[in-house]
Amino acid sequence: MKKLFYFLLMCVGLFLAARLYYRLTDDFRIANIVYPLPFKATWETPSLNDVDSQNLKAILDQPYFYIGKGAQCYAFESKDGEYVLKFFKFKHLKPNLFVDALPSISPFKAFKEQAIERKKRKLISVFNGYDLAYRENREASELIYLHLVPTTDLHLNVLVYDKIGFERNIELDPVVFLIQRKGETLRTHLRNLLDHENLAGAKEAMAEILSMYISEYKKGIYDHDHGVLHNTGFVDGKPFHLDVGKLNQDDRMKEKGYYKFDLEHVIWKIDVWVKANYPNYYSEIASFLSDQFQKLTGDTIDTNSIDPKRFKKQRKRFGF
Repeated sequence: MKKLFYFLLMCVGLFLAARLYYRLTDDFRIANIVYPLPFKATWETPSLNDVDSQNLKAILDQPYFYIGKGAQCYAFESKDGEYVLKFFKFKHLKPNLFVDALPSISPFKAFKEQAIERKKRKLISVFNGYDLAYRENREASELIYLHLVPTTDLHLNVLVYDKIGFERNIELDPVVFLIQRKGETLRTHLRNLLDHENLAGAKEAMAEILSMYISEYKKGIYDHDHGVLHNTGFVDGKPFHLDVGKLNQDDRMKEKGYYKFDLEHVIWKIDVWVKANYPNYYSEIASFLSDQFQKLTGDTIDTNSIDPKRFKKQRKRFGF
């Protein structure tokens, strides 16, 4: 009994130590940002001329400091505060150790193959989103450089400080990463404006974000992630997407009959946030958002009668 007690105590201790490690570090480590793809990559690393190469070198010739993680990436801010360096979290984009350990025999084979295929589809979808943003929507994503496949000729390293301040010098050729201009989220931008009673500025910001979506629809581009308050924002007064991992392209989205439902979802998200956080401005902003929707689509909208469940039905109907 005593041995069993000590064994259980050791297991609990190891579990708590692991949880503490994850909390302190967000599990950022080289093993989680490097992954040899088990299939042939179709994405191309952009070629750089001498000027672009020197600019990239200058951008990376400074330390980067950990600022957080998202569903897809670990993010680091440059010392000068101008750029964000993101490393992809392959921990969530590749099969886990349990799946890898399963034998490829019945009854495990089918489950293992399905799990591997799911992760492959997820990875391809995320990479396609960034590739699309870099090729077709770079201005609205503020992407400086995108490195989706390993290379041998970049010859660049970057110094980063992780969540607990540990210094790491990372060789960039074998790593998937991107560099993006640093801005502020729409939520932060609106808070700054409305906290200072700048309602006109807040309306202008919302109008610019909605216009950005319309310009993307006209290119057949839409964002499958409607986290507009935290996934869009501003850099030097210009609207942009902070996260483009769920960007998609479909020529049907160029038609008003398709994109108006997507825009309705975007407006609804803003409407709900304003109602919860700035009820004193809600009536006027709700009216403004309705006017913007009519201006951009020619149709009317009543934000109070929107059923969010309808968005899923529309997507299923249209195949988005």
